[in-house]
Amino acid sequence: MTNPYLPDTDRGALIVLDTDQLELSGFPDGELFRMLHTTAGQRGHTLAIPQTVAEEHLSQHRVEVQRSTKRSPEEAVQHRREALHSWFTILPTPVGVADVAVARVADRPVRDTVVWLTLLDAFEARDRMLWFLSGNRGFAEGSAFHPDLRAEAELRLGAERSLFLGLLKDGFLTLLKRWGTRVPLGAHDLNCLMGSDPVVRQVRPNTGHLAFASRLGLTRAYRIGDRLWVPGRIRWRVGGEEPTSSNSSFLVTRVLLEVGVEPLVVRGVTVLDVSAVEPNVET
Repeated sequence: MTNPYLPDTDRGALIVLDTDQLELSGFPDGELFRMLHTTAGQRGHTLAIPQTVAEEHLSQHRVEVQRSTKRSPEEAVQHRREALHSWFTILPTPVGVADVAVARVADRPVRDTVVWLTLLDAFEARDRMLWFLSGNRGFAEGSAFHPDLRAEAELRLGAERSLFLGLLKDGFLTLLKRWGTRVPLGAHDLNCLMGSDPVVRQVRPNTGHLAFASRLGLTRAYRIGDRLWVPGRIRWRVGGEEPTSSNSSFLVTRVLLEVGVEPLVVRGVTVLDVSAVEPNVET
């Protein structure tokens, strides 16, 4: 067990997604979401989202529909609401939480407090592990819940029971390490995958010319079903093909690749984050 606040309980958990993780999953049609749903079902886990997350997602979906299609926003939102209820358990916002959240606004955003108290209420009503997947730094310190949140959980739930309320700050990447089977891939194969056209096309919008420079850190592949999932960090050269080009700048991206096994080819790309770095500086 690598996280002292996360017991090694791998069956029958409640897996709760924050808004950022729901979007990253590509819900409802993304392969990452399908993998999550299929594997969770095989292990007896239940997927859930707080009511606040559902409302945020539906609001974002309405805006996307208004910008990109001629469909009725009301009809599209209703279809998406039905999809959320089909695939997830919706955790209701406890009565009176909004007033508590407003009172705590000096310490934490109202939205985050509402989500946190929803998690506590949902966990208290169930005798099972709860994993919260979120990249929101407001919930975390290091790899665990913020000490203030941890202390509140211990006070409300008891110190021992509160250990089964866990934060997965790296979300899907942590689940891959728990659920997947490590598969060795050579440096050549990894470089080919990371620098392949599907990855470039997903990372490149509005950046001009983009060329693979190097992988950063240790890259591992995990097999789940008939797919490999390969998280990695990539350094890209922007604006010039040659390493010495004075016009070059650099990007570093974190990506998660969905890879077919036979042949070894990229089937999907999720961009986790993008950051600019100074020219000729190794990261």
